[in-house]
Amino acid sequence: MPEFSIEQIIISLSYFGIFILMISNGVVSFPSSQVLYIIAGYFVFTGDISLLPVIVVGAVGNTIGNIILYELVRAKGVSYIGTIATKLYKVPKETFDRNLQKVQVAFQKKGAWFVFVGKLVPALKVFVPIPAGLAKMNRVLYSSVIFVSSVVWTLPFIAIGYYFGKSSDVFGKYAIVLILLALVVLAFFYKYINSERVVNEIEGVE
Repeated sequence: MPEFSIEQIIISLSYFGIFILMISNGVVSFPSSQVLYIIAGYFVFTGDISLLPVIVVGAVGNTIGNIILYELVRAKGVSYIGTIATKLYKVPKETFDRNLQKVQVAFQKKGAWFVFVGKLVPALKVFVPIPAGLAKMNRVLYSSVIFVSSVVWTLPFIAIGYYFGKSSDVFGKYAIVLILLALVVLAFFYKYINSERVVNEIEGVE
């Protein structure tokens, strides 16, 4: 979804627009939550909307979307979701299956902690509800962890929108710090899911 379309939806529907867009993001990772929250942060700065409601409706919407995906996986199984996902994201089935296997192993070893951290990793957050649904993770625990992680996710991007808005300085010093922190988390997480321990378990090596 183009940036201006997200902007128009927020202008027209305010918090309800953010809520609906984040439900969609929670199910199919579309539109980009990063872009949405940067735009929302700008509108917080201008005074058109308030910070706390943005955080709450965004996190609740994303949690509902992730619950929908979790319930679909729990009811239909991974093959059903895999078929839809490979068509939706144009990802080769082998690549999808391989990444999903790594995520499943990581979930089995880390449980709720994986759900929390995985939701903060852009390239992996779409996968998080899948192993949780397959494992039939406790619904209350799952929903609680997803909500908390979704709240944390909103903060850096709203901050970028608030401090830099639509200016060309969006990659200023504060944004760079936030991006570097995200890259550190991403690097550690990818190192873990691609570790010899995880890969060996996928390949059946004891």
